[in-house]
Parts: sequence; C-alpha cells; structure tokens
Amino acid sequence: MRLSVIIPTFNSANTLDETLKSVVSQNYQDIQIVIQDGLSIDNTKAIVEKYPIAMTGWQSEPDNGIYDAMNKGFKRATGEIIAILNSDDTWLPGALERVVSVFSRNPDVGIISGAIEVWEDLPNGAKVILGSSLLHLHKGMTLQHPATFVRRSVYEQVGFFNTCYRIGADYDFVLRCLMAHIPWIILDDVLVRMRAGGKGGTIFTIDDWRIRRSRNLTSVVYEICICTNRFMRHLAKQAILSVLGERILSICRNRLWRKRIYR
Repeated sequence: MRLSVIIPTFNSANTLDETLKSVVSQNYQDIQIVIQDGLSIDNTKAIVEKYPIAMTGWQSEPDNGIYDAMNKGFKRATGEIIAILNSDDTWLPGALERVVSVFSRNPDVGIISGAIEVWEDLPNGAKVILGSSLLHLHKGMTLQHPATFVRRSVYEQVGFFNTCYRIGADYDFVLRCLMAHIPWIILDDVLVRMRAGGKGGTIFTIDDWRIRRSRNLTSVVYEICICTNRFMRHLAKQAILSVLGERILSICRNRLWRKRIYR
C-alpha cells in the first residue's frame, strides 16, 4: 500500500533535515515524499538534496498560503494513503507501519487519527501528549491533523482544503468528512512530535468562528465567550513573558497543558 507524505515548506532549512530523517527512517518502503515549497530563499533545497527520494518530489513555486501548497501537493501525490507533515514536525519510529497495518485490516476506513507530542524547543521545555477526538468538534479542532492519515478516495469524495481559510481549513475539512459519514478510527498511539508555536491567534479564532457558525454548531453568545477567553489568555501570556520571562511562561504552559486532553 503506497503512502504519500506532503511536506509544505518555506524557508525551512533549520528544521527540515530532522523532519526528513524521521520520514526516511520509517520501517516502511512504499513511500512517496512530496515537498511543495513556496520559493524559499534559504537553504531549504540544499537540505532536500541530501535525500534523493525527497528530491524527486521537490517542487518550488509561488503559493497562496500553506493550504494552497498542500492542495498543490495533493495533485502530485500517487499514494493510496496521504499524510501531511509540517516541515518542523517529525514522525515517531514505527508510525507508518502502525497506520498502514490498521488501514490494511480495515479496508472500509477512510481516515485514521492518532496522538501527538507537543514540545517547546527550549532546555527543559514543556511538553504534553494530545489525543484526537471526534466527540468535541463542535467546540473546535480536536483532531490532531499532523497525526491524521487519509485515503485518496476521501479527498476525491469531499474535496481538498478550502483556501478561503488561512488557518482553519483542516477543521473545515474534518467537518466535511463527518458530514459525508467517512469511517474513522482514532488511535491512542503517539505518531508525531510537534514543536509548540506556529500560526494561530486571532486569525485562527476568526476561522474557527466562521466554520462553526456556517454549520450552526454554536451560538453567538458562545463564540463571544470563546473569543473573550482567548483574548484574555493572550494578554496573560504577554504579561508573563514581558515581566517574568520565557522560562516562567514555559512552567505555566506546562501546568496548563497537563490539565487538558485536547488542544
């Protein structure tokens, strides 16, 4: 069973080598690496050239954001199973062998989602294991997209990512799959390590709001409460960072992370 992994990149030289090592070291041979680059100006291509299997799937051209890059990668992918791996994330050893074995035993299943380990790139930084859930999607994205593997037939049925969402297109895609009654399996296995940080903030909140309201998943009052809560958390984070420093912020984040299951 062939698996294609799409890796969107843009000036990813500092982290891409670790990502590609985690891919080529998997105990699984039938894999295609599709790297969709947004015209990087650093040494991203030089990193890719170290891995011939990755270089065969390299393409660099302008795009309209990360989801547009992923959609471009879909069009070049040839695998029956398609995965997406960010250029600063890594697969854990044996992740592909585990996922493919579950797909093989369950030919009717269209999507498999596992857990991720989120970690701060700091000495003794915070880290947490976050599982995937289909039960809380009315509140937000509770599936771990980096640890989600999808059959090609699912994309052919429900379509690619909607690029009108700058950050939340994966949430929109998941909801479309649920509406299409795609069979899903949730694994407890930790499949991916992901650095804390990345895009989000206000844009992510607005995207979430648009997606939930378009499907009448929540009330306007609920959304106001959520936005207010996130804004207050943002202010608290900035205050801790400016007054007490990054190390204290890391300690606070670690305690908060350990109180929750889903992100």
